[in-house]
Amino acid sequence: MRIMRDAVSGELVLCPTLGDQVYAEALRRGAPWASSAADCARRAEAWYGRCLCRGEELALVFEEVFRVG
Repeated sequence: MRIMRDAVSGELVLCPTLGDQVYAEALRRGAPWASSAADCARRAEAWYGRCLCRGEELALVFEEVFRVG
């Protein structure tokens, strides 16, 4: 996770990365993905960077990382 400063309040906030999103999804999917969650997270960040994804973009990342159709 990254720590960023909120533009409005100036407070420090935790900002998850794409790897964090993929890691959590791997754990949610259970075996065999849970045992390779860290590898999936590294792969996603290597392919797509660290910026968060939402909606269709995130679904496409999951499809590629987990190879589901």
